[in-house]
Amino acid sequence: MSTRRQASVGWALPDRVPRPWLGPPGRRAGRVLHRMTLPAHVESTAQLRGMFPWLAGVGLPTAGTYIGQERFSGSPFCFDPWRLYSLGLLHDAGIFIAGVIGSGKSALAKSLCTRGVAFGRRFAVPGDIRGEWVPVVQALGGRVLRLGPGMTERLNALAMPPKPDGMTDDRWWPIVRSHWEELLVALVRTLLPEQRALTMDERTALETALTTATRRHDVGGDLSRLRPIHLGLLVDLLLDPTPDMAEQHHLDPATLRDRTHDIGLAIRALTRGSLAGLLDDDRPDNQLDWRDAATVVDISRVKTSDTAVALVMATTQSVIELAFAHRPGHRFTVYDEAWRLNRFPALMARTNAGQKVSRATGNATLLLCHRATDMLGGTPESQFHGRALLADCGTRILYRQRSDQLAVTAAELHLDDNQACLLPLLEQGTALWKVNDQPYLVDHLVLRGGREWHLIDTDQTMRDDYPEPTGAAP
Repeated sequence: MSTRRQASVGWALPDRVPRPWLGPPGRRAGRVLHRMTLPAHVESTAQLRGMFPWLAGVGLPTAGTYIGQERFSGSPFCFDPWRLYSLGLLHDAGIFIAGVIGSGKSALAKSLCTRGVAFGRRFAVPGDIRGEWVPVVQALGGRVLRLGPGMTERLNALAMPPKPDGMTDDRWWPIVRSHWEELLVALVRTLLPEQRALTMDERTALETALTTATRRHDVGGDLSRLRPIHLGLLVDLLLDPTPDMAEQHHLDPATLRDRTHDIGLAIRALTRGSLAGLLDDDRPDNQLDWRDAATVVDISRVKTSDTAVALVMATTQSVIELAFAHRPGHRFTVYDEAWRLNRFPALMARTNAGQKVSRATGNATLLLCHRATDMLGGTPESQFHGRALLADCGTRILYRQRSDQLAVTAAELHLDDNQACLLPLLEQGTALWKVNDQPYLVDHLVLRGGREWHLIDTDQTMRDDYPEPTGAAP
């Protein structure tokens, strides 16, 4: 039986014949019936960011302090608030930094200040609560003042700073006296029951007591001949006003004594008890020099209460402000643990007032907190000043945040959904920067093991390789 092989014939189009349903030929030919002829659309990255928030566009100019690398564009990220302000890219020099413990906010603040010294930027830390800024300032050859029980250094809250060049005595005295009055009002109000506002008699008594204590009228207004004063002298005058003070109030001394008794006792609390010897030094000079590259007041030994820490912070802030007043220069003023002030409306108001005059003084306020809500605690008045401080910060730097903080953070700092959802996922050392509402994702770069690393690293005691102290048990 024979088998017969049958050949099948298939029909196929040759390759050279176009197949209109497959589109044009090529390696990645599309499946369209005809070639698209729509014109190309040209748009700027600023507009496209409305649909694609993390579109890599033109970053900040590479001028000023080097911070690290912008994550999406891969370009170097430099930041200098004064340089950006002069270029019209930043409207306010205030900086707000927030992040959970260990996220890298303190390291960034120290890098920003230490690297800025090379560009002529000075910095001051009015209240170093943990003493971690001390080695930074010492490495830069700056000035360190240590306050606390058993320490020999003190501050005189009412020390007369050197008069700026070109300023007359008649102009300098009202500036100094009003500065002292504002500080005393804030301190007294913080110590009074329910932090009530001062009466007009009490406010006027502070002014007359300052003038009487310095004996300004007796020396014809010559500031070089004024009697050096301190808080102890002021307490004596408020608890026992002089006839001249009573005459200026148009009251008899007994009536004035009754009306100034409460504020006299409030100031006395600053010179007795746990705060004795911190702010009531009778020396006329606080040994602060505005020409120092770095200044820090170490209050790590003041551990009595949050109120005591806040009072010392406010006083040292005022002393530094007055010492550097009317000497314009580019300077960072660092408020680490700024949340400690939010329970005290008067102290928040002082900080807010100092930030609002930054354009005249050349000062850039640097606020460090764990979260945005740290600035929104306390009374409604404290919350008002906290929101004002945030509004005056043209640069917001957000490190990792916990999920339960996202809603408030997004609402207060005007973050969109993409930016807010990114915050819990940020790695250590990576932060969302918003400079004039323009977002940047920045990696803070530091040479590990270098000299800067040992100065700015605040987590070294938590690591396994941290050396044990000599004589410690195994």
